[in-house]
Amino acid sequence: MTPTFSYQVNQFLRGSIPFFLSLLLVFVSVIPFRLPGFDVVTPSFLAISVFYWTIHRPYLMPAIAVFLLGLVQDMITGVPFGLTSLMMLVIYAISLTQRQVFVGKPFIQLWWGFMLVNVGISLLTWLVACIYSLALIPVLPVMVQSGLTILMFPLLAWVFALVQSSLIKHI
Repeated sequence: MTPTFSYQVNQFLRGSIPFFLSLLLVFVSVIPFRLPGFDVVTPSFLAISVFYWTIHRPYLMPAIAVFLLGLVQDMITGVPFGLTSLMMLVIYAISLTQRQVFVGKPFIQLWWGFMLVNVGISLLTWLVACIYSLALIPVLPVMVQSGLTILMFPLLAWVFALVQSSLIKHI
């Protein structure tokens, strides 16, 4: 028996929740956090989303979606085109290959893994930006951004877990 059209639409919409939630976070990331001593520092909400959904529901966050989300973030933030996409695909690849390390483990292990990945990606992004601009960019704002992202991870992971348990439990 084939599923009804409304059932298929329902499944599609529920399956697209991680993508649209990530897209919303891309737009939220444009909202600046003003910290004394820094012009504008915003956490990388997209990195949190890509890491979380790749670990917990990788079939709902495919590589093409990660790539498109990165391009959208590049367009609205003015970062060199493709840089965020590249970094998010690196997070995606690391998360996908290390997924079995995190699934079913305590939250602190997931947070620790995200911290390692995020610090590495932040440094890699800084290095690529330095090479792109042919100048030495200060690393302190990059590390502050990384720290804010790590601190925001538990809150967003909790929200994602609620979404996962209530809206996309059976997908």
